[in-house]
Amino acid sequence: MKKVSLTNVVKFAGAYVACAIGSGFATGQEIMQFFTAQGIASILGCLVTMGVFGWVGGTIMKHARALELKDPGAIVRYYFGNTMGRAFEIIFQVFLFGIFVIMIAGAGATLAEYYGINPYVGRVIMTVIAFLSVILSLRKLTDILGSMGVVIIVFSVAIGLISFFRNPGALMAANEMAATMDLTKTAGGWFFSSILYPAFNAICVLIFAAGIGAGANNEKEALYGGLLGGLLFGLAVLCMNLGLMANFSAVVGREVPTLVLANQLGGVVGVIFSVIIICGVYTTAVPMLWSTASCFGPEGTKRFKGAALVLAVLAFLLGMTDFSVLVNTIYPASGYMGIILMLTMLGRCVFDKRNKLTVGHSLNQRPAKKGHKSMGAISQA
Repeated sequence: MKKVSLTNVVKFAGAYVACAIGSGFATGQEIMQFFTAQGIASILGCLVTMGVFGWVGGTIMKHARALELKDPGAIVRYYFGNTMGRAFEIIFQVFLFGIFVIMIAGAGATLAEYYGINPYVGRVIMTVIAFLSVILSLRKLTDILGSMGVVIIVFSVAIGLISFFRNPGALMAANEMAATMDLTKTAGGWFFSSILYPAFNAICVLIFAAGIGAGANNEKEALYGGLLGGLLFGLAVLCMNLGLMANFSAVVGREVPTLVLANQLGGVVGVIFSVIIICGVYTTAVPMLWSTASCFGPEGTKRFKGAALVLAVLAFLLGMTDFSVLVNTIYPASGYMGIILMLTMLGRCVFDKRNKLTVGHSLNQRPAKKGHKSMGAISQA
């Protein structure tokens, strides 16, 4: 058995985080709706999210490696069975496409709010870059997204913590304001939001994380990569939430609240963080488009490229919807599906350990379409 590579663990964790961090997180919009608007109890919610998301990432990557899956989409059939799994594959892909639409809208909102540029410009740029990027192999995507994920985490934690420590006494005032104001937020209270948030992210990262885990040297390396990625992501959520709560009155009602925090630290910081946000949008947009396009054909084929083009154009058109409305509609809906996924994963962990390798073998025997290039081959390219 190959030794656990710390470099790979960090790279896998970075790619996992980068896949989850998109326009909703980087702009602060989803943090506001899932956490900050819930008041002071959202701090506990961040800790719950940290644990749940770490478990989700570690479990998916470990299972993908143990099963030696050649097709990352087979992880869905492993959790739900062949019949239901195929149905859930389609459902999950619909939500992944919806999240890609949010990324396009988020790019437009960021450039419009900070630079005063017409939002169509940001949408076009992100659509084109995402389409071109899906031509890369999974190995190359892992390298690129992994490095970006670490950068985004560092800047997000720094912005959040500095903003918090500049005005820590405002937390209680924010708690009172959150309780009295009519805010756009997820229903069900802070605890349910802390479960729903990693749940919808589980849908985002499921197939991409399975592809990463399948390429690990061993199960421990895959497990550690997922766990570290989840913990880092939860830390970033906590720090950003503290920063937003400490500046509650300034960020309420803004499409890109994190830019408000960055601007308060100086114009140069604002410019740098606006670029970081765009990178955050990119790191999620690419795997979302890649995952959806891969349903139509193997990577590199004309069918795959054609599907990616059509999906990119369609996402651009749908991305003209208001950014905050998209976040409040698509994310909670995918979160409910994510809860079903996590419960099924838990069931597998508790009851089906003895059968998982056998199931994995049968999943890998799924007949490939003509010209199909397995994900295992891609991940080793």
